[in-house]
Amino acid sequence: MQKPLQRLKAVPQINDQVQEAIKQYILDNHLQDGAKLPSENALSQQLGVSRNSVREAVQSLASLGILDVRRGSGLYVKGFTLQPLLENLSYGVLFDLNELEDMLQVREVLESGMVDLALPHVTPERLATLDAIVGQMRRRAEQGESLVEEDRAFHMELFRPLGNTILLQLQDIFWSTLRKALGTVNIADSNPLRTAAAHAAIVDALRTGDADTVRRALNSHYGDIKERLRLMKAAHAEEKAP
Repeated sequence: MQKPLQRLKAVPQINDQVQEAIKQYILDNHLQDGAKLPSENALSQQLGVSRNSVREAVQSLASLGILDVRRGSGLYVKGFTLQPLLENLSYGVLFDLNELEDMLQVREVLESGMVDLALPHVTPERLATLDAIVGQMRRRAEQGESLVEEDRAFHMELFRPLGNTILLQLQDIFWSTLRKALGTVNIADSNPLRTAAAHAAIVDALRTGDADTVRRALNSHYGDIKERLRLMKAAHAEEKAP
């Protein structure tokens, strides 16, 4: 039998308390993705607060990706995801080159740290897939086209076999942020052929099976983006100089 919600006393921070009560109810009853919650009216009665307070709390939890509000059906638990938090994070860094640089540094350290776990999954089939992505990068580079999507596909494919959903979500938000940043600041790839060659070098390093060799290839790949950010920061500093 499910454990009941505890009644609350109305206080100025009632919205926060209702949110915490609903989250605790989910935890206490071990509710999983897709589990249905009591209606807003039932929650209001059990918690001893107004329906408006429950509705506001539900909307807040839905914006955080904790609840799924299905009109005409009810309230449901939503599977855990970092997406709402990371989307707000990516929006914020677009206005600060230092934070964009910080995010790049986190991504570099994250990938380098996962190399040892990824290497056992580097099969001939996966190498062939990565080779195909690099080939597509070369073709697009020769046409002077952006490689952002291929770059994303390459790194996602490299770490996808680990089955680490948090890692993949972080990877995805890095690329989403970079793609948005390209429309905000001038950090476009000035040498896409060099970028394609850097990814080919990563595949060659993977073939050696040596983690340190792979890390060096990955770190070299980040060098160009770091340099582009450095030049952009220097340009901004000159613009602000008296």
